[in-house]
Amino acid sequence: MIYCVDTSSLIAAWQERYPIENFPKFWDRIDGLVKDGRMISPIEVFNEIKKRSDDLHSWLRSRKDGMFRELDDDVQIEVANVLQQFPRLVGDKKLRTSADPFVIALVRTAGYQLVTEEKPTGNPNRPNIPDVCAQLSLSTIGILQVIQREKWVAG
Repeated sequence: MIYCVDTSSLIAAWQERYPIENFPKFWDRIDGLVKDGRMISPIEVFNEIKKRSDDLHSWLRSRKDGMFRELDDDVQIEVANVLQQFPRLVGDKKLRTSADPFVIALVRTAGYQLVTEEKPTGNPNRPNIPDVCAQLSLSTIGILQVIQREKWVAG
């Protein structure tokens, strides 16, 4: 399985749930997924993290080539389709980000598993990734589900 990870999952893991100074083996395992080509993300996520976490961005910088995908024509076309259907996915309120449609488009074009910590809003005027994915029949999981699927054990 290949995981396509959203900014929210990387930020939540780095800053809130699994700080590298307390969970170095977790980040070693994330690094292993990246090296194996099993954890990827669109380049927009890398750019977005630069605005939100210097430390995480620095850690990701040496993994940039293996993890972050430039946008090919198929993904760009799919981004346009997603935004045509869900124009409110990107907005200027509540840190609504520009990376979300790219994550969804990459998943749709390649069949990856989308990983996000976002929760559905149930509001079509302010949709999050899970709201859009539900409409597009795509599943989402969180970083904890990645740990469980990979059968990682701490301790």
